[in-house]
Amino acid sequence: MKGSECRKSLILVAISMQEKGLDTNPNTRQLFSLLVCLIELQKIAYSLAADRTPRAILRAYNQSYLFRILCAEVFPELHECTERAMYGMPMHCITTHLAEQLRLICGRSLVAEHAERYFNKLRYFSHSIQV
Repeated sequence: MKGSECRKSLILVAISMQEKGLDTNPNTRQLFSLLVCLIELQKIAYSLAADRTPRAILRAYNQSYLFRILCAEVFPELHECTERAMYGMPMHCITTHLAEQLRLICGRSLVAEHAERYFNKLRYFSHSIQV
């Protein structure tokens, strides 16, 4: 599944929760808030360079902090995975580096698939060149 398909699925789950009234249910309110927070972080991360304003960057700082707090509240005890798997490098990158990175570089230019394509091209050309 591609990243865009995962993002679409996340949005559809949040919409479905809202339609069923689970966003106001005290038992699922935190989970819904976590999903909305993640959706907004993704929106900020993949926004165009013109939308990268100081206000959006501040919003990214606030949302990443809220996302980390909500993760700790929604998943207080982990049974299926380890703490390192849940709160490891991806969580660290989102909560610590995302907003700072948005200040410096446009998020759309950091798509991993583009980097992989360029890397594969370089690897192909390096194999075709004989030294």
